[in-house]
Amino acid sequence: MFDPTAFENMKVVLEGAVYDRDFIGDILVIKRDDIVNLSTMSRSYKIEMELKKPIAPISISGAIELQASLKNLSSELLDATIDETHSGCTVDIFITFPKKLDEVNAEQLLNELEKIWGDQRIITVTTSDTVSKKMQHVTSSIYKVSFGRLVKEEQMDDLEDMVEYLIQSIQAVKIQG
Repeated sequence: MFDPTAFENMKVVLEGAVYDRDFIGDILVIKRDDIVNLSTMSRSYKIEMELKKPIAPISISGAIELQASLKNLSSELLDATIDETHSGCTVDIFITFPKKLDEVNAEQLLNELEKIWGDQRIITVTTSDTVSKKMQHVTSSIYKVSFGRLVKEEQMDDLEDMVEYLIQSIQAVKIQG
């Protein structure tokens, strides 16, 4: 038997918090990726959701992604007594919707997300236009909330709050959209 790593412990807490909200009926889990990359010895876990009762006619999803690199794992397992600076996971939040916001709406939404997540977070937006062979034009925007630091196992309870903040963020996008 082995001790689970911080990544596994955090993944279990995150997954439980998300599926609790799915069970209550607030959200619907639409996708889940649990990836072990053997070439880089890294792990990532991403769970994506939508509101069960949409506010707007467009489809808006939110996701939380945990990532742990080989450096994170080795810091936890080998150097724990020497250096814990790399022990933990990277957590990123994504809000995706099929619409390009004008500059005014994008700024309003950035302000709303900053109110929800705090001004310490790094919030970026990426907008893309895709044209397929069949001349279908697809536009999408992705807001990404990053913490700019590792989230440690001691902060695991914050993952439950992140699920609530993500739901609030999806609602903010629907109101702005």
